[in-house]
Amino acid sequence: MKTYFVITGIIRNKGKVLILKRSADAYNYPGRWSFCSGYVREFEAAEDSVLREIKEETGLKVKILKRGKLFEKHDKSNGRIWVIIPFLCEAQSSKVKLDHENVDCRWIIYDDLDKYPTVPGLRKDLKVLGLK
Repeated sequence: MKTYFVITGIIRNKGKVLILKRSADAYNYPGRWSFCSGYVREFEAAEDSVLREIKEETGLKVKILKRGKLFEKHDKSNGRIWVIIPFLCEAQSSKVKLDHENVDCRWIIYDDLDKYPTVPGLRKDLKVLGLK
């Protein structure tokens, strides 16, 4: 198994969180719903990574409210270990401008997350941040 370091940005606005649907040709988990996430670049701080990924994928400007503890997610389906650091962020606007990586988005309440086919580890992101 190979190990990858990624950030996840849980974006909140008016009591709801943003989930994104990955495009059908996405390299990881095509067609699945996720929070905004991405790889950390070499010599880039995780905080800078999450702000960059959120801006690229959603067009939103956000403020980081909280950083969660680092955790691992072993995904035997694709032979990868994900080392994840989640961030809770607040957006001033709910107007999302998607990039090519995602085809749809929804602002939902936490309890509705189970209604969507998601990437592995989304509930853990919330738990690590003390949200659910």
